[in-house]
Amino acid sequence: FVVLVGYEKMVKRLGDRGSIPVEVVPFGVPLVTTKLKALGLKPRVRENDGKEFITDNGNVILDCAVKRIASAARLDRELLAIPGVVGTGLFIAMADVVLVAEASGKIRVLKR
Repeated sequence: FVVLVGYEKMVKRLGDRGSIPVEVVPFGVPLVTTKLKALGLKPRVRENDGKEFITDNGNVILDCAVKRIASAARLDRELLAIPGVVGTGLFIAMADVVLVAEASGKIRVLKR
């Protein structure tokens, strides 16, 4: 599994950007929102041009305000255990290789 990201996505520690995306099936948004709040996250529906952003799969993205994440793997498991959650932006242990597009145009290769 290969992930391609721009250099601006790189952080020292997950959560440093203050937000993580959670993809949710539309009918699950109310329940997932409640569960996310119970985990101490602050979800808000992602919008594009004032309208709810819908993914290619027809799902909703909840951008969740976070502080530093003590255990990204644990948080990922907790999020994925919520009925209605399709995926998270944490990508824990998924990538075999990460290609980082640097500002200079060079590609940096990160391997597991």
